[in-house]
Amino acid sequence: MKKIIITMCMVFVLIFSVGFIAVSAKNQKQDKEFALPKNAVEVAPGVFYLGYALDKGKIVEGYAFLMKNSQDKKVRKPKPSTESSCYTFLASGAKWKTVEPYIVDTKNTIVLDEAFIRSNLVLDISKWESSVGIEILGEENPAGEVNRDSIGSLNGANEVMFGDIDSPGAIGITIIWGIFGGRPSSRVLVEWDMVFDDVDFDWSATGEPGKMDFENIATHELGHAVGLGDLYNSKCSSQTMYGYSDYGETNKRDLESGDISGIQALYGSAP
Repeated sequence: MKKIIITMCMVFVLIFSVGFIAVSAKNQKQDKEFALPKNAVEVAPGVFYLGYALDKGKIVEGYAFLMKNSQDKKVRKPKPSTESSCYTFLASGAKWKTVEPYIVDTKNTIVLDEAFIRSNLVLDISKWESSVGIEILGEENPAGEVNRDSIGSLNGANEVMFGDIDSPGAIGITIIWGIFGGRPSSRVLVEWDMVFDDVDFDWSATGEPGKMDFENIATHELGHAVGLGDLYNSKCSSQTMYGYSDYGETNKRDLESGDISGIQALYGSAP
């Protein structure tokens, strides 16, 4: 009888443990999931309009930009565009007029090193800023904490994290809030957020085959953060702001002539 009772207890503990692990895994995935709001409208391939919000008493608008996997057969590639200079803007004149800090949550499922993530973001930001000789996106606030519940919405913080992007083929997503209409001189960017998908994609710091290179994707996404749009003209496929990427790709790490011309046209030439 004693053996039967012990055996039953062990079975109960096992069932309870399996159930607890399953629930914990489910909750962990839910905590990591990032989805665009239900009212988001795709206004161009990979570009979603998020609507209006108030920022310090001013009406601003939000847009989300998805970086897609070029090998994803489900992705409908857009028709070639007419970009002649290999750069586009989110909106002509829409740029940063103040320098603000950003916050990084380095937790990820593919064990990218925390120090690498932080230092590489600094490096990637400097590529854009050094092209114009001014500070644009500011420095990391190491004491800040990413709000995973509100990232993407206008919450007064510029945030970066890894998560499960609820959009097929999305490697990364950058959300920008600002004033994009009216006179170009009155347009301004006021907030940016960034999510890298570590559930559907593996990541690498060294351009490993079969993995997404973090520096490659981050440099592109930060191009959106400073005010540049995606390129889809095949003749611009070597540019950092080309709208698709692939496993093991590293060519977006370095800014090309169109990228540099674009950031200089928006902010002015470097001295």
